[in-house]
Amino acid sequence: MNKKIQLILSFILLLICISTIVYSIHFRREENGRILGKNVNIIIQDNKNIENTDVYNTFLNNFKCQGKEYYYSFIELVGYDYPILLLSDGVYNYKDERKVAMGTDIYYPVNNEVTRFGGIGSNGTAYPISANTTGIFTAGGHEVTKYALDIQNRKLKLINKCMMFFYTIGEEVNAITIGIIGDVNKIVSEGEFDKANKEYGNANIIYFNRLC
Repeated sequence: MNKKIQLILSFILLLICISTIVYSIHFRREENGRILGKNVNIIIQDNKNIENTDVYNTFLNNFKCQGKEYYYSFIELVGYDYPILLLSDGVYNYKDERKVAMGTDIYYPVNNEVTRFGGIGSNGTAYPISANTTGIFTAGGHEVTKYALDIQNRKLKLINKCMMFFYTIGEEVNAITIGIIGDVNKIVSEGEFDKANKEYGNANIIYFNRLC
C-alpha cells in the first residue's frame, strides 16, 4: 500500500471516529434527558452559609437509601432562585479525607416539587465533580464538560464540552479536539481545550455530607 492511499484511509478512519464520538455524545445527552439570581464568588464547601435549602427538607427526610450510603451537597449558581442539590451514592475520600464524588444526580425544585434533572459523571477519581458560579463541571484526562440546568424542560443543559483524542497517520501521532457549544459541534484548537481545562481546574471541588 503506497503512502498516498494510506493517508487517505487514515483520514477516512479519522472522520468515522469523529462522527462516532459526536453521535455518542448526543446519545448520552438524550439519555440524561429521559432518565433524568444570586452572585456568589465561591462554593460554600460545608453548606453552612447557603440559604433556602429548606425547600429540600421533606425530600431529603423521606429519601429511601435502600441499603446504600448516600451523600449530598448544595451549591449556588448565578441566575437560580434556589440552591441546587447534588445527591450521590458514589463518593470517595479526597486529599484531606473529605468526601467528593465522581458521579452525582442533580435536583432542583420546579413548581414546589423537587425534580431530578439527570446524572453526571467524571472519568476517574483524579477528577472530582466541581463547580463555579456559572456551572457544574465533570472532567477526565482529555475531556471537560460544563453543565447548567434547563428549568423549563427539567433536564440538564450542556453549556460546552471539549474532548481531545489522538490518531496516527503513518508514524506520526496527531491530536484533534472536538468542541461542543450548545448544539453546535466543531473541531477547535487545542487552546480551546486548555481554556476549558483551566476553568475546571479553577472551579471549586464539591464536598459531600452523609445523608444516610
